[in-house]
Amino acid sequence: MDKPPVNNAFTLMEALLTLLIISLLTLISLKPSISHLEYFSRKMAAYSVLTQEKAFIAKENKDVRIEKDRAYFADIEFQYPPSISCTPFAFHYNAKGNISQAHTIQCTDKDRTIHLIYQLGSGRVRIE
Repeated sequence: MDKPPVNNAFTLMEALLTLLIISLLTLISLKPSISHLEYFSRKMAAYSVLTQEKAFIAKENKDVRIEKDRAYFADIEFQYPPSISCTPFAFHYNAKGNISQAHTIQCTDKDRTIHLIYQLGSGRVRIE
């Protein structure tokens, strides 16, 4: 006599339901990987690099002015979120893309502080 076929596998619906549950649990348990202040500092660094590149391409000075509640990167105004403030500072990138003055800018949120370090030479900004 022939044996009846054995069904030891999951059905398609069972497999899909299991994948759905695992996916939902993974999404719920994940924390945001970047804080509000870190996102802000990366955006400031990106605007700085953009201004530096504009100065190099246009072969002219581009001013950067950091104020307590906003920053001006040549022709771009960047308004900070209400909870963030930075130490004021002004500098420019020259026609070669070099920075006029090195400086560390301190930006503070409610409970954290981050430093934007503008380096002489390359003129790039480092976040600490």
